[in-house]
Amino acid sequence: MNINQAHKMLNKLGKSTTLEDSCIKENVAPYENFHKLEKDKDKWVYGLFMVERQNNPYLQITKKFDTEVEGAKHFFLDRLSSFYFLEKFQRFVMEHEELDIGGPTFDQSKLLKAMSILGVPASLFALGQSQVRNRAIMLEKEDETSSIVSFVNDKGNVNQSTVAIRNQRALFIALKKVYLLYKFENEVKKLLEAEGIANNFSEGDINTFLS
Repeated sequence: MNINQAHKMLNKLGKSTTLEDSCIKENVAPYENFHKLEKDKDKWVYGLFMVERQNNPYLQITKKFDTEVEGAKHFFLDRLSSFYFLEKFQRFVMEHEELDIGGPTFDQSKLLKAMSILGVPASLFALGQSQVRNRAIMLEKEDETSSIVSFVNDKGNVNQSTVAIRNQRALFIALKKVYLLYKFENEVKKLLEAEGIANNFSEGDINTFLS
C-alpha cells in the first residue's frame, strides 16, 4: 500500500483525506488538530498536527516508519478505525438508548440485540474457543465480575487479548470490536482485494484496526 492507495480507499469509505507531495492528511474543520503522515528525510512520520491554540502549529509525532508502505498502512488502518468508531458506532450507541450500551443494564442479550440491529452475523462473536469457526471476537468470563475479550484469527488462534476487565466494560469492548471486524470483513477487505493488496495485511494489522 502507498499513500495514493490509502487516500483513494479512505475517501471511498467515507473518511475524507487530502494527498500532497509525500504527505497524506485527514480533512477536518478549520483550526482543528488533524492526523497526518509525511516523509521526513529517510523516514515516514505519523502524528497529530497541533493547530488549536498554537501560534506555531507543529506535528506531534507518535510513530516513525522506515517505508511508505508501513506508514501508509498504519495511517489507513488507524484513521479508518477511528472514523468507524466515532462517526458510525458512537452514533448507533446514541440512537439506541434502550440498549444502554456500556451502561449498567447492558448485558449479553443486549449485545446480541445490538449485533442483530447492526447486521453483524453471529459467527463473528464467540463465547469460548469451541464456538470459533473463523475470525471472531471472543468473550470469556474470568470470574463472576470480570471477562477477557480476544481477537481470534482465521486459524482459530488467539491473536490478542485484553487483561481481565469488569464485565460491563468487556461487553462494550466486545461490541465495538465485533462491529469493527464486521466492517473490515464486509467493506475494507473488498476494497483491498480490488486493489490487489489484501494479502499484504496480516492478522496483526487487522488487530491494529480493531484496537
